[in-house]
Amino acid sequence: MEVLVTISWLGIIGLAIWKLPFFSKFGLKRKTVLIIYLLHVAAGVALSLIYTIIYPQRNLADTFKYFDDSVHIYNLLWESPADFVRMITGYHCDNIHLKPVYDKMYNWYVLKTKYLYNDNRTMIRINAVMMIFSGGFYYVHILFFCMMSLLGKLFIFKAFQNLFQDKKNLLFIAIFLIPSVLFWSAGILKEGFLFLLMGLFICGFERWSDQPKSLKYLSLILLTLFGLFFVKFYVAIALLPGLFSVFWIKQKAYRKPFLKTTIVHLSFVAAAVAFHIISPFHSFLNGLQWQKRSFYGLAESMNSGSVVHTMELHDNFLSFFSNVPEGLFNAFFRPFIWDALHPFSPVVMASALENILFLAVFILTIIWFKKPDSKNAAYIFFFASFTLILFTLSGVVTPIIGTLVRYKMPALPFMLMMCFLLWDKSRYEKTKLCGFIDSMVL
Repeated sequence: MEVLVTISWLGIIGLAIWKLPFFSKFGLKRKTVLIIYLLHVAAGVALSLIYTIIYPQRNLADTFKYFDDSVHIYNLLWESPADFVRMITGYHCDNIHLKPVYDKMYNWYVLKTKYLYNDNRTMIRINAVMMIFSGGFYYVHILFFCMMSLLGKLFIFKAFQNLFQDKKNLLFIAIFLIPSVLFWSAGILKEGFLFLLMGLFICGFERWSDQPKSLKYLSLILLTLFGLFFVKFYVAIALLPGLFSVFWIKQKAYRKPFLKTTIVHLSFVAAAVAFHIISPFHSFLNGLQWQKRSFYGLAESMNSGSVVHTMELHDNFLSFFSNVPEGLFNAFFRPFIWDALHPFSPVVMASALENILFLAVFILTIIWFKKPDSKNAAYIFFFASFTLILFTLSGVVTPIIGTLVRYKMPALPFMLMMCFLLWDKSRYEKTKLCGFIDSMVL
């Protein structure tokens, strides 16, 4: 039955991509969008198989645990619809009579391992709502999450395609063809929903910066920013300084982009310092310290073999900045090949090989460097800002290699976009890869 329902939904989604005018508005051929979607589905199935065969502890795998817990909420739809609505909306969902439902779930109460918000509940609720349409079949949920991921990336592509008018092939590579981004954003994980929110947020911010009086785009920004804080709040924090910099620079006709970017980022640092002084318990430094200790505790409890022992992090800025160089190094260059060998991890090995490709891109950026104009410079600073902030937070907080790979993943497309904007088109346009993508995709 699951196979039949999954194939039916795959056909419905494929037909929608092929027929609906909506999917022709992103500057890509319909067949290309369909192929990208099928690649996501293949990656999502592969992820589920890896965490079934190679890492068989189902209750520890994110791709299964949110789905499994959501079944108990979904069952309330038929037993007590009012309680189902309460648990989905969060309105009076802590009633004592719901305790038997909570007791069946492993990931609803994890407040001792969350600093600001228990984002597990968001994913459990999303899966519970999806079950109304999926019939409770796991692989149908993969199709839904793949669609969310695809839509988010299409919106990111749309937001920056004017910036890459003569380099759309490179933009396509950066957004759709990074293996780890494709893999981790295709399963029943936070990353698929995260990319949807990021795409809508960034695209809305781009439109709003051109039309500052538009309430439509402002509402979209606020709604998706609210969603980002409920899924991965640190990604929202990493995005904001660079986006505000671009907004200010665009209002001033792209004059002095470096100065304006510096002022905005120093303002965010000053705000963080002030908040730490006013409310040290709720400051981000306390959160980072607490989260790092939590990761070490998790690694010890799971006997993880991919732990990197880094400097101890304390609740002060001196300690944080002392951790930054090591954190950035780990985020940019780890995992190494040998990190995946003891014990052997195919997922970590794939990321290590991918890092070699990124290193090649950095080298080519030096070889093919072309000084950007002020408009490109504004966006290069944004891409660099998001990459550095997210890599810093990920590298400083995350001592587990496998977790680090996922935490830094949302910044990878932006890192490549930064590099590609610095490439001299006349130096690379004759390469066979770019010519192939131009002819087949764009």
